Amino acid sequence: MKLSVNKFEAAKKYLIKHGRDLEQKLFQFHFENGSAQALLDAMEKYQGDDGGFKNMGEGHSFFSNGMDTSMAFQYLSEVGATSDDEIVQKGIKYIVESYDQSLECWHPRHGERANGWDNNPCPELLGYLYEFRELVPNGFLESVTENAMSSIRNPKKPYGQFYFLEALCIFRLAERIDEPFKTEIISWLKSDILEIIETNPSKWAKIYCAKPFFFAHSPKSPLYETIKEHVIRSLENEITTQSEAGNFVLNWNVQDVEGEKVWKSIWTMDALRALHHHGMISC
Repeated sequence: MKLSVNKFEAAKKYLIKHGRDLEQKLFQFHFENGSAQALLDAMEKYQGDDGGFKNMGEGHSFFSNGMDTSMAFQYLSEVGATSDDEIVQKGIKYIVESYDQSLECWHPRHGERANGWDNNPCPELLGYLYEFRELVPNGFLESVTENAMSSIRNPKKPYGQFYFLEALCIFRLAERIDEPFKTEIISWLKSDILEIIETNPSKWAKIYCAKPFFFAHSPKSPLYETIKEHVIRSLENEITTQSEAGNFVLNWNVQDVEGEKVWKSIWTMDALRALHHHGMISC
């Protein structure tokens, strides 16, 4: 099954009319030979004076925070931003300086303090420090990695409904961290992934859960072969449940109108990107 030309055009029109500038720039980057710099320029208004990011969808509209910063770096990494980019330099400086040395963690949101290392978003933030390691002070990666691996090696089972959010952060770390940690984390994810993702298609559109393609946005994902059948079925489900307006549907209720608009934009671009990488969009 592939997304038809008409449905692809409907998703494009939705993003043009209702999407955020960030997803619009990502669409242009993936489908219209848009430049990475155009996205970096658009992201500047989401970066605070302290280098952290805000108003990305997760943390706070006015104050820099760990959750929004992790989301921002997903986009920066996606378009191939480098350590030479000022927006990256400022962002990495924020990640390093916002680390709570006494509690050995990052706090997720403005005004919300963690009691210690939390796998959402701490591992993901560490992953971006590995990706742009030349900007990180000597010794910092090593000390923080010890905290990350200690938590990853001792997961709390059985996994709850929302554990997939932690697993995604850990997966993003695994994509960037050095060996032997990379292989160790991927091996654990492969062994437990069917306990983390939702494999029942009837639930994908009804409850907030991990759709399989979240962990394999392309066939290059190290988890793809383990969950290939579920990934393809979940992407086919995105195609069949696409709304008449053109967006791909959320599987949870967003409390405010603006928040719903932001997340529809994010999820529509996310689905299009995955479908594109899997060759499931008709030319």
